[in-house]
Amino acid sequence: MSDFAGRTYEIEHTRSASCSADAVMKIITDPATWPEWQSEILETKGPIPLSTGAVVEGRATLLGFIVDGRSSTVTATGSSYVEDVIVGVRMRVRYEVRDTAEGVTVTRRLSASLPGGFSGRALSFLLKRRLKAMQEGVLDALIAQAEEA
Repeated sequence: MSDFAGRTYEIEHTRSASCSADAVMKIITDPATWPEWQSEILETKGPIPLSTGAVVEGRATLLGFIVDGRSSTVTATGSSYVEDVIVGVRMRVRYEVRDTAEGVTVTRRLSASLPGGFSGRALSFLLKRRLKAMQEGVLDALIAQAEEA
């Protein structure tokens, strides 16, 4: 179910990791680590650890452009993190971390509000392709960092 009215793009991926939920959540709630595992993020500034209501500001690349961004923490618990992001477009990103016998599973769900109009449809086509590629890489890099910790 989308958090937006109008045109949205939603994507979800899950990966397994051989580390603890705490290791994953520590990285997710530390915005200083975001540029290390989210290739589009260039810099961040925000409190550590993030909690409900916290705001992170920074800069990122979006389809070849450098844009200012802002993330507001909706919820932060020991097993989930939800943020509203505005970085050229509005997105809601959810992370859920679940314990398993071998470690954890990490699920990342992204809902993006797509631009409208004729030029918005063309931009949406490019944006959806980029978000899909980014989605898979983000989880792989996050898990690699958590397993190293």
